[in-house]
This record gives sequence, C-alpha cells and structure tokens, in this order.
Amino acid sequence: MTEISRRKSDHLRIVAEGHGEQQGLDSGFDRIRFQHQALPELDMAAIDCGTRFLGREMAAPLLVSAMTGGPDEAERINRHIAEACAQLGLALSVGSQRIAVEAGGAGGLGASLRAIAPKIPILGNIGAVQLNYGFGLDEAQRAVDMIGADALILHLNPLQEAIQEGGDRDFSGLLARIAALAAALPVPLGVKEVGAGLSAPLARRLIEAGVAILDVAGAGGTSWARVEAERG
Repeated sequence: MTEISRRKSDHLRIVAEGHGEQQGLDSGFDRIRFQHQALPELDMAAIDCGTRFLGREMAAPLLVSAMTGGPDEAERINRHIAEACAQLGLALSVGSQRIAVEAGGAGGLGASLRAIAPKIPILGNIGAVQLNYGFGLDEAQRAVDMIGADALILHLNPLQEAIQEGGDRDFSGLLARIAALAAALPVPLGVKEVGAGLSAPLARRLIEAGVAILDVAGAGGTSWARVEAERG
C-alpha cells in the first residue's frame, strides 16, 4: 500500500471511530428558529422540492458531499453512496480522485458510479493545491471522464495540508490557476473547503475567477484538519 493510500485508509478509520468532527464550533443552525405557520393555506401534497442542477433533475436540492477515494474500501463505500443518491434523486460529489488520476486506475471512483447512478448530477474532485504539483487541464479532464462527471470540484485544504506530515503546502498563485482551469474545462468548475469554511470575500474572488459552484464546508460536520491531527 502506498503512503497516500495508507493515509486515506487512516482517514476512514478515524471518521468511523467518531473522531472527525470539529470541536468547539458548530454550524449555528441550532440558533435558528422558523416562525410557525399554523394556517399555511396550501395543499401539502402539491409541494414539490424537485429542482435542476447541472442539467439534471433532482428530487430535492441536496448534495452528498465528498468523502473518500483511493483505498480499496473506498470502492464499496462510494458504490453504496451512489446507490443511495440514485434512489433518492440527490446529487453526489465524490471524494478525491488524485490516486485514481495518478495511478491510472479507478481507486473506487470509476465508470461504475455513473452506471449505478445514470440520472443524478455527479461531481468529480481533486485537490486545488495539486495545480501547483503537476496537475493541469489533462488531469482535470481525466477526473471528469473517469466517472462521467457533470462538474469538477477543487477542494481547498490549507489547514489540513499544514497539519499533515509531508503535506503539499504551496498554495501560492492558485487563484490564477483556478481561473485558467475554469476557462478551459468544458464542464463547470467548483471549489469546496474541507471543514474550515469559505469566507465571503474569498467566495467573491472565486466567482470572479469563473468558479461556478461553491461548497462552503464549514463548521458543523467533518473537519479534515482534525482528522489529520488525529493521525498524529
């Protein structure tokens, strides 16, 4: 097993053991109270939560965001997630495809996902920092093609990389590279964080650079910085 595959397996184990959530911060949803409408004046049977995203129909505007890709056990996990999303009519954003792109294999993220979920939006995923380490349009297109993706997500994870032993820490000049990729890639390009969130000023800069999708991925869920810290 390669070092990166071993790291991905460690990530799965740590999250499964319940050690992956951010501590000391929450999403703030518990502090929101909706005003109850005792007389809604509508037929609940007429409510339709369906929407369109990336040219595909969805039963509800919900996205199962990136989790894992690379180690052997990722194939089973991603297959089950794809099956659930297909049944429920939800969008799926896959885990990192870096191993699959570098090794030329599927790494649990291959054409079988599109076969399992032919109608839902599927979003590919590579690390944005990899644009400073040899990845470019060809690698991005390969990530899209291998799963029949409708869009590609670049994940930003500077805190995780700073904590990770041997992490890729050169984030300089990335905005220009992201803009160039957004202009060249034939599918929409998105950006997500991995537990630390995207600020409003950064979101505006990304949109101005041509990014079409933003996944804030802030407090309240899995923190990949904490997962990395748990690895020691």
